[in-house]
Amino acid sequence: MNIRIIRISAVALISTALFAGCGADGNAAESGISNDITGHLHEWGVETSAVAAKVGEVKFTVTNDGTIGHEFLVVKTDIAVGEIPLDGDHFPEPADGLEVIDEIGEFKVGTTETLTLNLEAGKYQLVCNLPGHYKNGMHLGFEVVS
Repeated sequence: MNIRIIRISAVALISTALFAGCGADGNAAESGISNDITGHLHEWGVETSAVAAKVGEVKFTVTNDGTIGHEFLVVKTDIAVGEIPLDGDHFPEPADGLEVIDEIGEFKVGTTETLTLNLEAGKYQLVCNLPGHYKNGMHLGFEVVS
């Protein structure tokens, strides 16, 4: 009898796990799409709570978790992530093949800034373009979808 109870319990547990994993409710955050983005900058990376947004108003709330100042640029481009051509230790603004939509200028360690933009559909990169930062990995692909 104990073996039967263990088997039934095991089947119930596995079934629950499978159904929970397949039970997406269409929540945009679960799919990686959000128009309210939380981000973190640090040496040498950009992290965000979502990698895509829907067309329209997108709010970026970004914290500098690094040990030095960073900036946050939203760049519309079809250039591959991390492949924007550099002019020395950063890329020129403006440059062919990219459009800097807006930015949070260099901000201090431990502070949080907000940038709200009206974005069109397309491919973007979220970057820090201070000297040496983009080259060292401070870039993240981001997409705006219809």
